[in-house]
Amino acid sequence: MCLSTVYRNSQAEENICAKYVAKIDVEGDTLTFTDVLGDVTTVEGRLVSADLTAGVVVFAAA
Repeated sequence: MCLSTVYRNSQAEENICAKYVAKIDVEGDTLTFTDVLGDVTTVEGRLVSADLTAGVVVFAAA
């Protein structure tokens, strides 16, 4: 199982939005990240990149 850390705008420690993300849902400009424990984080923006091997997801905030 690949778990990812989600970053807002760029990959930097201060931009972490969610950790241990196992699922990403996209509906229009709404991104929903669900972590391995089932905690949900919902943000407005667009997906910029997802490197699931490295466990890094970056989105651009709306």
